[in-house]
Amino acid sequence: MKGTSTRLQRGLVLFFALLALAVMSIAAVALIRSVDTNALLSGNMVFRQSAGTASNVALEGIAENIAKKVALADSIKHNPQVGYYANCSRFDTQPDALVCDGNTLTTMAWSDSNSSLAPSQTDGNDEIRNGSDRQGNEIRYVVERMCNYSEAEINAGTAKSDASRCMMASSPNNGENCSHNVTNLELFKRCISSSDSPLYRVTIRIAGPKNTLTFMQSFISN
Repeated sequence: MKGTSTRLQRGLVLFFALLALAVMSIAAVALIRSVDTNALLSGNMVFRQSAGTASNVALEGIAENIAKKVALADSIKHNPQVGYYANCSRFDTQPDALVCDGNTLTTMAWSDSNSSLAPSQTDGNDEIRNGSDRQGNEIRYVVERMCNYSEAEINAGTAKSDASRCMMASSPNNGENCSHNVTNLELFKRCISSSDSPLYRVTIRIAGPKNTLTFMQSFISN
């Protein structure tokens, strides 16, 4: 009987040893997966920061490029070759709506037919060549004049900059502060109408390594 009891005890010890080994193996796999996940998140943050740097550099070049290639007289017409659109509803779900939310910008296929590559430029250690920076990010952009004209009005050439149809920015040439507040409240002064200019919405799409995709927007005025 004693020999039989000893063999049973040895079998029980082996069972618990195998169970402990299995638990330790599962814990090791979970630890490895946790480390991999943290490394992946850290890598994604690096790619995101890289995209942010690229967009800041690209924005200056985009503004300069539009100013050179789209004359004020031609700003009432679309110019997709340089990524310029004369209204702000082109990329809405309903193109002639007055919402101007640009909600298809993140879902459409960006290509040469509807956007433009960021112009080549160098800013300190940051460089963009042929629409890509040194980290391999491809940078495309779209510029929209914040005016709610329909496509029919754009095609007819009647979509002039008008404060009743466009979001306007003011740059008074007399150095005084001003506001669009029509009641001219205290500390606010009426803007010089000739100094008003429309706002432009710049949407930048940065496609980076490992299928990372970042969108950034900014408003500029001329």
